[in-house]
Amino acid sequence: MRKGKILAGAGLALLSAAVLWGCQDRETISPLENGEADEVCEIAIENLTLGAKYPDTEAVEELINEITVPAISCKVKIVNCFIGDHANMLKKAKMGIQQLDLVNTGTTTSLSDLAADGTLIELNDLLDKYGKDLQEKEGELLKVTSLNGKVYAVCANLNPGRASGIGYNKDLAEKYHIEVPEQLELQDLTEIGRQLKEKNTGVYLISFGNAGNVDSSAFTSLFDVEDLGGDMNYGVIFNPLNSTEIVNAYASEEYRDFCRTIKLWRDEGYIPEDSLYSGVDAQSMFNEGEMFLQWTSVSTGTLHLVSKKSLDFDEVLVAMTPNRTTTSLVQEFTWGITSSCKNPEKAMELLNLIYTNSDLANLLQNGREGTDYVKTGEKTIAYPEGKDNSSVGYSSYFTCYGDSDQVYQFGENGTDWRDFMKNYSEDSEPSRTLGYVFQTDQVAAEVDAVSRVVNEYRPVLETGMTEDADKTLNQFLEALDEAGMEKIIEENRRQLGVWLKEQEKE
Repeated sequence: MRKGKILAGAGLALLSAAVLWGCQDRETISPLENGEADEVCEIAIENLTLGAKYPDTEAVEELINEITVPAISCKVKIVNCFIGDHANMLKKAKMGIQQLDLVNTGTTTSLSDLAADGTLIELNDLLDKYGKDLQEKEGELLKVTSLNGKVYAVCANLNPGRASGIGYNKDLAEKYHIEVPEQLELQDLTEIGRQLKEKNTGVYLISFGNAGNVDSSAFTSLFDVEDLGGDMNYGVIFNPLNSTEIVNAYASEEYRDFCRTIKLWRDEGYIPEDSLYSGVDAQSMFNEGEMFLQWTSVSTGTLHLVSKKSLDFDEVLVAMTPNRTTTSLVQEFTWGITSSCKNPEKAMELLNLIYTNSDLANLLQNGREGTDYVKTGEKTIAYPEGKDNSSVGYSSYFTCYGDSDQVYQFGENGTDWRDFMKNYSEDSEPSRTLGYVFQTDQVAAEVDAVSRVVNEYRPVLETGMTEDADKTLNQFLEALDEAGMEKIIEENRRQLGVWLKEQEKE
């Protein structure tokens, strides 16, 4: 395994067939060994994956339940969920069709949207009664996951500060004598693409995968942007460490230049012509050395993911934005309890236990020692020889379980991950709007309309699949105006103004 590095510088028919889930609707499993009459219920918790099935999940659950049943009279059901299906899974959970009690919020659907549409429940009383240890660990982060003083999620990653940028294949760079500057801009990436083509490497600069749509990761990796939890659809703040001005990112000169550049990359063959619908997964292309770089967050947590890939080359991370903590970054990895959960008290007890019991957290995060991972040091692990994240019996990828101080991290012997993570997080600067959460209920119709327009135009613009980037962007902006983009931004500005005045009083 090669290690990564950071360069300073990521319907009715369904309802009729639904199964009613939850502890009180399930058959009692067994009494506790001490003879107490408490019922042992089941709580379903998500594990977001890249698509791996993890056939040994039940074996991991058995070991987990040896901890949770005596401790809190609860059995755990792990629901492996491909991240591409996650938004749909959340909708099923809300309808009661899919049992999901503890869910990842903010990762694929904004926290404010999930709270507004009733997918999530408030957590204040539950934290006070059943999550005091977790509440203490979260501290001020709970303000960033609250709406009008009501907590709707808890931060999964207790060290949320990070930059945005790229990860590139250092071995390819050395093989083809391509120099990657430590301070990268958009034109530098174009030059790398030119060199890859000129030197007949057969390697693409990047690909956009096969999702059929795009998110803000590319644009927000290049430009320092706070997207306010709406994937740029609520307006953004450029340079959020110093500014509080909300603007339409799609109408900015930065976005126009970005779209023109991606169009150039496609015309020149720097990216696959059919990258959006090719059927080839972009992550797989990068892992196989078929493309030079990928967009990514840049943090100690990203290094953890790099190590989990078990790559045959060194992936180097280059930050293109400052190391910062913003509301959207904090909310990207959070835990919420669904409104369909039949025993939210037990769900909170489980969350509290995950963040205080290292054995439980390690089982959820990494599986079984000797089978799903081997130790390389006191606090560091690796996959067994010949295995990786997709071929072991159980693993995790996107999901954060427990306090990172208590969870083994992938890496080489001697890596002091605890100090590394804490130092990186403490060096992270807070944005001027950290803790502000835009509530979309007053503009819900406009949010839906804008989302539909964005889903139509962004895939075309951000993969270069247009004859004229400027013409298509102008059409996009007109459609956004008709859908009510400006009304969303004005409401966002109004709410932020109220919030800023409240901060001055504190």
